[in-house]
Amino acid sequence: MPNKDTFDCVPIGNLVRRHLASSKVSIDPFSRNKRWATFTNDLDSDTQAKSHLDAREFLEGLISRGIIADLVILDPPYSQIQVARAYHSVGHEYKPFGDDNNAVLYREIRDLADKLLVTRGVAINLGWNSAGMGKKRGYILEEILLVCHGASHNDTIVTVERKIQGRLLRG
Repeated sequence: MPNKDTFDCVPIGNLVRRHLASSKVSIDPFSRNKRWATFTNDLDSDTQAKSHLDAREFLEGLISRGIIADLVILDPPYSQIQVARAYHSVGHEYKPFGDDNNAVLYREIRDLADKLLVTRGVAINLGWNSAGMGKKRGYILEEILLVCHGASHNDTIVTVERKIQGRLLRG
């Protein structure tokens, strides 16, 4: 069944853990109660994430600190309605026709995550579509996991992409 703690879904959790096992520095800007990544964040302060910022602010902060990662996990709210609920639940103003529109929001988040990820790094994207990071940002698709939740629930689509253009990890 679908769960807002996405990684509690066994096949999804297994995929994420498999990639975390080979990662040195990982980032999860929508981690909810999973502190599996090196840097975790969730807008909701009632979750167990280490940070509680808007995902854009969180990623911009990591960029300003010079953080670079070999794994980024992007599991945002999947729909405009879910974004609205997430913002309202923490008392944030929600602008559906501006910066908070999920298409705008996710493009900005992917652009910021791309700046944090080294060449040969992995981006895991979860949602109801397979958009991911994409060829224009210099990524190749390595794996797709399609999880059917049954009945009239939307499937969860997980894409695993490798960055083939960009900066190399030094050290």
